[in-house]
Amino acid sequence: MDRILSLQKKIEELSLDAFLLEDPLDLYYLTGGSFSVGQLWMTSKKVLLLVDERYIQQAQESLSVPSCLKSWEASSKFVQENQIKSVGFDSSKTSFERVLELQKKLDSALSWKPVPRITQEMRKIKDANELSLIKKSSEILWQGYLYIKTLLKEGIKEKEVAKKFEIFCLEKGAEGLSFEPIIAFGENSALPHYRAGEKALKKGDIVLIDIGVIFNRYASDMTRVVFFGPPDPLLSSWLDFTILAQQAAIELCRPGTLVKDLDVKARSIFKKFEVEAYFVHGLGHGVGLEVHEAPRIRFDSEGGILKPGMVITIEPGLYLPGKGGVRYEDMIVITETGFENLFPFDKAVL
Repeated sequence: MDRILSLQKKIEELSLDAFLLEDPLDLYYLTGGSFSVGQLWMTSKKVLLLVDERYIQQAQESLSVPSCLKSWEASSKFVQENQIKSVGFDSSKTSFERVLELQKKLDSALSWKPVPRITQEMRKIKDANELSLIKKSSEILWQGYLYIKTLLKEGIKEKEVAKKFEIFCLEKGAEGLSFEPIIAFGENSALPHYRAGEKALKKGDIVLIDIGVIFNRYASDMTRVVFFGPPDPLLSSWLDFTILAQQAAIELCRPGTLVKDLDVKARSIFKKFEVEAYFVHGLGHGVGLEVHEAPRIRFDSEGGILKPGMVITIEPGLYLPGKGGVRYEDMIVITETGFENLFPFDKAVL
């Protein structure tokens, strides 16, 4: 209920009579219930969860929030009984068309105020249980990475590695992948968002491995580079620069640091080695119920400051089309005094 109380306080600060949330992820975060469809109505004092017949027994027996069957009549009753005149909604998830429908079905006199990403700020800070689940997700992922290294033999295809990795992690307790694995051999590693294809591994290839899993709804994310045989001199030096840039940014990870300063620091290292032009994406992002969530870590972002309980990635990279690319990514927990890295160091040559 602490999360609901925090959001109710926000409703008061926004001078709104109520707030309506319909995104399943928000419903889970605030109530602990897993629903594909539902509504959470909130005023500064009251809350009501509306779900359909598939979920009503679960909601009423296992959740602490009041709940009833979802219907327009139930929503209208809540609005009328609480004398609601203004309603906030998350405009990053609720469409204009949906707001028009709500206006038509409920009360055309209601005032609807868009408040984008209202739960994102709350979700930046993970509690002890969330951190425990993220760490378990990371442990499974690290085992999966070590398993991938055992698969790297001449002739194996990117897709084979990706599929075997997924099966391995499911057997280790993951409930799924947090994104489609990036297993990139040779020149394919120059594509930051590549997806595993039919390319077969050969001696001398660089292998970029960007992977993530989900454990009990919480995501993990990591990238490593493996040289399959003698490293290419240019890409090997680029990996050294990338690791230096990453470590310089990680050293700034402590409460009070501006989020954007992490990216600025990494870029300053790349600029020193005259490779900044080959860094084509932001430095990182938050991780939690989604593998990409707030804060966005980039020099031009408004991500605020680092706070204890945040979980972020630091993932600088350099890419040369037609030749290859390198990226090195860790997940960092911001602590009261500094940081904790959830992954060991590994710069592999096989």
